[in-house]
Amino acid sequence: MAEFGAKMPCFKSNASGVTAGVVLGKLVAANLTVNLSSGELYADDALAEQLSQFASGSIAMETDNMADEVASTIYGATVTDGVVTYKSTDTPPEGTLGYYKTLMVGGVKKWRGYVYPRAKAAIGNDNAQTRGSSITFQTAQTTFAILEDANSVWRKTKDCDTEADAISFVKTACGIT
Repeated sequence: MAEFGAKMPCFKSNASGVTAGVVLGKLVAANLTVNLSSGELYADDALAEQLSQFASGSIAMETDNMADEVASTIYGATVTDGVVTYKSTDTPPEGTLGYYKTLMVGGVKKWRGYVYPRAKAAIGNDNAQTRGSSITFQTAQTTFAILEDANSVWRKTKDCDTEADAISFVKTACGIT
């Protein structure tokens, strides 16, 4: 199976009273890093037991842009009269993060939706570069901490035969109508 393409990064706060999610922008990249807790027991001069379990994860995500209201939703910043204010005391909410990928299986396209039921955003670096003889586009960078929920679930995936089904899976998880 080959994977290429990714779309529709969205987030819905898990805070009480929040019913709708937001689309973060157009997805440029979503790179998952998984951290495992592991242990080994040696007995009689051989490995007798080995265990590796999910401990945490992070997704380094890049989008083409991030609207002010989206920044407010995922970072806990405030927007007043078109001015976004970021404070050191802002507390980003935990929420559900989702997106989908395009796959190729035996020459046939399929789509896989990814949903992380407990994610928390951290603002990424902001870069700027003057225009020279060539143009270098900059992106909005966010790192999401991925944690397991109360049922030990840290990720859900769904393989779909149509892109519309993958979109529906992600939109439903993130409360987007």
